[in-house]
Amino acid sequence: MTPTRPFPVTLPIDIAWGEQDAFGHLNNVAYLRYFESVRMHFLERTGILRSHAEQGIGVILASTQCDFLRPVHWPARLLASTGCMAIGNTSFTLTYRLEDEQGHLVATGTSVLVMYDYRAGHKVPVPAPIREAIAQIHRS
Repeated sequence: MTPTRPFPVTLPIDIAWGEQDAFGHLNNVAYLRYFESVRMHFLERTGILRSHAEQGIGVILASTQCDFLRPVHWPARLLASTGCMAIGNTSFTLTYRLEDEQGHLVATGTSVLVMYDYRAGHKVPVPAPIREAIAQIHRS
């Protein structure tokens, strides 16, 4: 997949004082929460959350990974972005970027999400409407 817009879903995030660790910078757990937040916006925009609510077909997180590139100190506002870099038969891979207000990349990451039938309890192929919705948000 070579999308026109590689990171079509973005979310500004103000870091909280309490997200700092004993070393005075943003704790590593917060980065994964920010990935989760922008991922949920991606799932909402592609109809996956609606599919889960109406049909029981959603996603399950198979893996996630984060590379920490620069420390972040409070107060700060970050821009979390995500997009789909690959779609397989039953899964797709999202890639993430976290940038500070100066445009510096502070972290990158990926996650693999597997389409899952929660009622039947097993993985399923990525439905055609979901594939199309993913392609559409990368085009618009």
